Amino acid sequence: MLLGGITLKNTPQDSYERLCDAESPWDSTIKRDINRTLPQEELFKQKMGKGQQSLFRLLRALATRLYDIGYCQSLNFIVATLIGIFPDDEATAFNCALALLLRHNLADMYRPKFPRLGVVVWQFDRIVEGFLPQVHTALVRHGVNSEYYAIQWFLTLFASDLPQNAVRRIWDRFLVAGWRVLVQVGLALLYTIQDVLPALDTCEALSYLKKFTRTREVDTEKLLEAAASFKVSHRMLSALEAAYNWEDDVQLLVIKDLDNGQVHWAVHAVPPPPPSASPKSDADDRDDEEIGIVIPRAFERGAENIAGPLPPGITPLDIGPEGTAGDTDHARGNILPFLVRNLDTSETSVIEEAWTKYTGDMDNRSKRLSGPVSVGPGAHAASESEHEAKDNTREAPLRPACRSTLAPASGSFWMQSVQQQAVRRLGQA
Repeated sequence: MLLGGITLKNTPQDSYERLCDAESPWDSTIKRDINRTLPQEELFKQKMGKGQQSLFRLLRALATRLYDIGYCQSLNFIVATLIGIFPDDEATAFNCALALLLRHNLADMYRPKFPRLGVVVWQFDRIVEGFLPQVHTALVRHGVNSEYYAIQWFLTLFASDLPQNAVRRIWDRFLVAGWRVLVQVGLALLYTIQDVLPALDTCEALSYLKKFTRTREVDTEKLLEAAASFKVSHRMLSALEAAYNWEDDVQLLVIKDLDNGQVHWAVHAVPPPPPSASPKSDADDRDDEEIGIVIPRAFERGAENIAGPLPPGITPLDIGPEGTAGDTDHARGNILPFLVRNLDTSETSVIEEAWTKYTGDMDNRSKRLSGPVSVGPGAHAASESEHEAKDNTREAPLRPACRSTLAPASGSFWMQSVQQQAVRRLGQA
């Protein structure tokens, strides 16, 4: 599926043998990461053993070959998974990694400024709201979005969080059916904790979301069966991608027909409350609604990333607002000062004192905002101000909805012709 139908013609200077032997400016960063890559796998347990040496050479070759990306954390998990499949054939693992990044357009996930990653996590937030409203409500109460817990899922295609036997099965389906498979698996994972999240306080939820995929035993068959039950389509992803540039907020409405099991969906623009809505006092706010804690987003819709390329191996959440070029909150994202992440064990802990200060600051900020803010899980969870907006004759009309009856849109995350052929072949098997 990765190499069929294409020929990777390397010029002599781009051959794997030359690339893996040539020194790279990324070597020191790569060496720091290989000891932290799949340490539970026998192939990678021994320091600078066969597996780690292969991983180092392959990452060096990729960083040199894809010079506009270099080396980015998370690529180590992608390459390590391929080494596990081709432990004695580094050249094939290299060609497969190159095909995966270029043919499936994953390279844009790792380029400087992460041009695709912001779209991907924003799409996933809207899809969680549409398919798992109970989970979405709990996440909103904790002030969490998918940037907090799912970035690593998508950057590593789940290789950093799930056992390798499950990862290989997921990749099989991804190569046949495209990006929607990864979205479905993410939904299936969240579905398993939809009854747990509402019972946790925010500190517990922040810690739990980071580790639940690695601490639970995974039944691969049940996970894939649950994932397939979520009717996510490429048309839906294309409609959400188009809505990413809308000025208004966006909501995905999903309705399942209980008679025939068909799923109907639409992407709607949600206009802001009208200015005529009278703001409530601080006392009313405390009585009528709980002021939520909102963790800042690393990616803002439509905001240009004005800063330069990221340093080697740094992800968006590692950069704070006081960084380079512009010192704006939207340039890169914000450091979350109450979190400590152990890169050796991948565990995340919360600093109680810093968390208390952060929640206090966010509470004071919420009080200064004019008017209430309400986020609902679906079309039936409209706030009081939204009902008033519907009756306001001066309200601007809604942007036309992108419905599931739209003509198929070609997306950058899937290869339609190859996948359609594969689907037909699977149907004949």
